[in-house]
Amino acid sequence: MKILHVLLCRGPFPAFKFGGTERVVWSLATAQKQQGHEVKFLMRPHDIRPEGTLLYDKRKSFNQQITDWPDVVHFHCAFSGELDKPFVCTEHANADKAKQYDRNTIFISQRHANNHHSDCYVYNGLDWSEYGQPSFESNSNYVHFLGKATVRHKNMTGAAKIAKKAGHKLAVLGGKRFEFGKKGYFNLDMNIDFKGMVGGDDKFTIIKQSQALLFPVRWHEPFGLAITESLFLGTPVIGTPFGSLPEIITQPEMGLLTTDYNEMVDALKHLDRFDPKVCHQVARDVFNADVMAQQYQAMYDKVLNGEYLNQAAPYATQSLLDLLPVTELMS
Repeated sequence: MKILHVLLCRGPFPAFKFGGTERVVWSLATAQKQQGHEVKFLMRPHDIRPEGTLLYDKRKSFNQQITDWPDVVHFHCAFSGELDKPFVCTEHANADKAKQYDRNTIFISQRHANNHHSDCYVYNGLDWSEYGQPSFESNSNYVHFLGKATVRHKNMTGAAKIAKKAGHKLAVLGGKRFEFGKKGYFNLDMNIDFKGMVGGDDKFTIIKQSQALLFPVRWHEPFGLAITESLFLGTPVIGTPFGSLPEIITQPEMGLLTTDYNEMVDALKHLDRFDPKVCHQVARDVFNADVMAQQYQAMYDKVLNGEYLNQAAPYATQSLLDLLPVTELMS
């Protein structure tokens, strides 16, 4: 099969160190090639891009730019309209306002789909060969937070409270102590070790040596690569039960999901109840790129047979970016 991925990211692609959606798409394309498919990309001009990439021209419609080459087109951005080729669209984010999606839209977890009035989803997978192997042993006294520190619904502030109360340092992968500009801030909590926008082997090493991932998000997380990356490297997850998290943390040995900060603190004080090997095995076997590619293949086959992926067009009645409640720590 000839597959054209449409990815309008503004940074370089492939993104080996940063970029969640970009890494998922690259892992998907790599797995598809290994399974015998031909793969190309339609994307914005960048200094780094795969050989044979078609360059996106915003002055032209997709129909004008997509040639006869592909059997199926896979959009990784919102698309609705006429196209001469069969296509699917993966929605990687939560709706930021009331909106309607194309009937061939795929979401990235069951809850993500349900929140958009759909039952069509494929879990994100990654090429785990890039990550090395977990050590399953850690003598460190820190836990980690993986995400943009300035994004309120990721809740780094809550993670910092939980870590300090439990007697752990917090390593933040995704922010600096000082940020300048319109959204500038500074954080003087010396219990936090800001690692900056760390990626690649440096990121993997920090995660491997961590005692746990703190993920007390305050929104319905669409998927959460930070979760599966941490699990693969043998790190249990302590977080809130919002969005995809109950679909990923499926066994008690993998972590704890609760809206009560004090219960999270208690879990960090009794980490021996979790099993790093179970964490690794579930991420390795369930959330890998080969499984993802096979599930997308089933979606492609449906649209090639003239079927819609959703009986009706998915939609959101309002923004899904509002903060969800959690229980604050007691002094």
